[in-house]
Amino acid sequence: MKKWKSVALAATLTAATAAGLAGAGVAANAQPATAQRASKPATPAHYGVAANIRVVEAFLQDVLNEHNGDHAANYMTADMQFHAGTVGSFTGRATVAAVLGSVVAAIPDLHATVQDIFGSGDEVVVRLVVTGTQEGPLLGIPASGRHVEWDAIDLYRLDDGKLSAEWASEDLTAILNDTGTYKAPWIP
Repeated sequence: MKKWKSVALAATLTAATAAGLAGAGVAANAQPATAQRASKPATPAHYGVAANIRVVEAFLQDVLNEHNGDHAANYMTADMQFHAGTVGSFTGRATVAAVLGSVVAAIPDLHATVQDIFGSGDEVVVRLVVTGTQEGPLLGIPASGRHVEWDAIDLYRLDDGKLSAEWASEDLTAILNDTGTYKAPWIP
């Protein structure tokens, strides 16, 4: 029975995390994101794979590592879509920029270290290790003042040199553990 209580707690925390993000006001203007990819012409040659990788690297450096959450919108198309699994999906440059800005505000010393980055066509995949100190509310979790560290694998789609979609796969169990919110039985 104790195992089921742990599973129920994890499910509740995941739901609370998603609700907390939505409750932060960033989803107030959100429109449902569509899972379908619109048929678009091929990416222009001047926005090839190498150029797309440079855009993603510049975005990560400027917005995350240099803590300029207010710059996030500069890298996005107007119809930007952000898909974050159990955290939710958000549509629109202003909404997605607000979500990313809230993460940077919550972890003012955030640093994303790129482990791998590669691309194909109009898509770029990045494997990161994200570190910092949670000084503000993060995904509905109150400020803990604790060091956080998690792995992430994010897929970006670009359109004419701008981010048009992101699929973020963050290690939420590590975030919950490091913030003191939930301790998974397999974590020492």
